[in-house]
Amino acid sequence: MIKLTIAKRILPILLIFLLIIPMASAENVTIKGVDFEIPSQYEHGTLKESSYVYQSGLTFRILSLDYDKNLKINYGDDIINANSAEYANIAGHDAVVIYKTYESKDYTTVYFATGNTIFLICFNDTYVNDDITNLIAGTPAQTMSTDEFSSKLNEALNDYKDQLAQEEAQIEYEEYQKSSRPTHRYFFFWL
Repeated sequence: MIKLTIAKRILPILLIFLLIIPMASAENVTIKGVDFEIPSQYEHGTLKESSYVYQSGLTFRILSLDYDKNLKINYGDDIINANSAEYANIAGHDAVVIYKTYESKDYTTVYFATGNTIFLICFNDTYVNDDITNLIAGTPAQTMSTDEFSSKLNEALNDYKDQLAQEEAQIEYEEYQKSSRPTHRYFFFWL
């Protein structure tokens, strides 16, 4: 009789643990073959082949930058418009941490190497908190060298600056063409 009473008390406790444990575990997503353990406050976002976004790109996002064009556009724009930036090593991964303000909101973007790919994590905060550090720590070790990581970022920045210069030259040329055209006015009078 005593054993049956103990079993009746243990069973509800076990059921409660079994229901709570899955809710406490973090959501895992795979982006371009890399597994990420999403912090609980950013769970239930939108997963695509090369990205994960929670609410908006500035609230929280992870983006694979395996295409040079993606790296150029994202890194170039972020570094040129940064409030500040710093090189860091986060959990054994080379990283560049960029602090920006957009529409009066501060946010941080981390460009880091994992495997042979560069990813970015953008989040609405002013520093790299423990959740972000743990997320990066949970990814595979980087296989590219520190020099290769830096070289890829520098090349992307230079390409972005070249693109901006070409766009500016095109605008100036078009403005020049408009101002150089003679203006002919014809007046017609009806009698």
